[in-house]
Amino acid sequence: MKQSYIGENIRIYRERANLTQQELADKVGITWEMISRYERDESMPYKKLENISKALDVSKSQLLEKHTPERYSTMQYKIPLFVKLPKSCKFHPTQTNYFYICPEWILQRDRDCIAIDTSLIINDESPFSRDGVVYVSINIKPEIDDYILIKQNKGLVIDRYKGDNSNVLGKILAQEIRY
Repeated sequence: MKQSYIGENIRIYRERANLTQQELADKVGITWEMISRYERDESMPYKKLENISKALDVSKSQLLEKHTPERYSTMQYKIPLFVKLPKSCKFHPTQTNYFYICPEWILQRDRDCIAIDTSLIINDESPFSRDGVVYVSINIKPEIDDYILIKQNKGLVIDRYKGDNSNVLGKILAQEIRY
């Protein structure tokens, strides 16, 4: 049984620890290529899980669990969080195992809003930070000069809406920056 969220968890906790793949690999005693394989779910890290959890200063269960912690399961402000680009580039809640607790006003604007980790956004000229999430509405029609999320050949880009609906994935409602 493939459990793709384990690789995602390793990547998320590695990035939170501000470690490169090479730095994590050095702490674990393997190659950076192996860390990359774990994060891409090409290999399962079960034999190295203890070392990885120690290097990242998290428990093994944090690496193994789907990220819908029980304490959040009853909260009404959770929305789907995307930490990697779906193959189809269609952001549907069934395509992620992660959820993000958002401010109430976000859900008042759009109950179907999603959160996207800004590390997935490739444009450097964007005023949006590379360390946080953006809240994206699929349902709210953007107006001229609103920030929008666009699918381009090379990935996701944030731009200003100019009236053309092609490749628009949604309207950016807000950004939450992590410190």
